[in-house]
Amino acid sequence: MRDGDTVFLGMLGGGVFLLLIAAALFGSAFPTTIYIGHPGWKALGARSGYSVLNGLFATAVCLSGTLSAISWAVPVEAGMAIVLWIGVVISAQAFQATPREHAPAVVLGLLPGLGAWGALMAKAGLRAAGVGEPGGPPFSAALLPAFQRSDTWIHGAFALEQGFIFTSMILAAATVQVIDRRFERAAAWCAAGAGLSSLGLVHSYAFTPGDTALRLAPAWPWAAGYAFLAVLLLAARWITEPGEEHGV
Repeated sequence: MRDGDTVFLGMLGGGVFLLLIAAALFGSAFPTTIYIGHPGWKALGARSGYSVLNGLFATAVCLSGTLSAISWAVPVEAGMAIVLWIGVVISAQAFQATPREHAPAVVLGLLPGLGAWGALMAKAGLRAAGVGEPGGPPFSAALLPAFQRSDTWIHGAFALEQGFIFTSMILAAATVQVIDRRFERAAAWCAAGAGLSSLGLVHSYAFTPGDTALRLAPAWPWAAGYAFLAVLLLAARWITEPGEEHGV
């Protein structure tokens, strides 16, 4: 990575951090919607004090250096079991707390994360075979045809891995709007995907000696795909007919 890219990423990260602080000051809903078991805590009576205590505890742990003591006292196996249960609970809540007709949007929102996980597992396997390790061959574009010979299109997984949280939001939100036949809003979400792709914030990656990393350069094929879908959705109202279950 060039020095200029490093500086830009640092400035971008700092800007995002400042935006999060500003959002918190104005009552942003995002920081408090990712809590594990959020509906359960609310049912128990948790309110604003829950968020305050979380922040105070995390701050105390980070500033006092007690994280190492906690990691020593709590076995890794116990922590992994908790994380596994968290995954089960959050996945279940994603369907339970969502209107039934929007379930396909939840599924689509999960797919980019699964793709990123698949790319992570593929790279871990490569490292286990010595690729990207000292003395071994580096990660490079030569890996792509090697995977394709086994009908594994790893290029798409590597691209999907970059900015997959943004991609999940875009796909899920656009699908909800399509289900509700609000095609103009769906097109706007796809336009956002085209914009992020053209800025290199999603789907654009580069090989490093031992990994793949975000490449701040336009991912034009992805941007073109999002743009085409946006145009198609804008025309959908005149080229489609509602199903019987919608009645509108």
